[in-house]
Amino acid sequence: MSRVFPKITKCTFRKYGPTGSIQKFDGMCVLSQNIVNEKMYVFLWFWFWFIAIISALNFVYRLLLIMVPYFRLLLLRSRTDSFSYEKLNTLTQKFWFGDWFVFNQLAQNISPMVFREIVSELTKKFEGKDNV
Repeated sequence: MSRVFPKITKCTFRKYGPTGSIQKFDGMCVLSQNIVNEKMYVFLWFWFWFIAIISALNFVYRLLLIMVPYFRLLLLRSRTDSFSYEKLNTLTQKFWFGDWFVFNQLAQNISPMVFREIVSELTKKFEGKDNV
């Protein structure tokens, strides 16, 4: 990191000497701002990697939701307690992703008893049909 953020560097000072001419003085200067910049850079580097990994995992999760109907069924079963696997399986096989998304939002926002009644009615209505 010292190549990117050097902490000490050579400084040249020009001063008027006793004869009135400019004299050069070489010295070492401490760049205190670069010490802070280095710490911030290291923190941000790790932070961006952390955010990138979390974003990649979220992307894979969303991709699984879109591509794999069985994953949608498992997620829906985890959100509903003591529910008939066959009824949920029947519905999720016939649902498109958009239908499943609305159905999942219902499962999250209404009581389990009302949701159970909705699932029962939907399975009665759609038994024997190909798609919803």
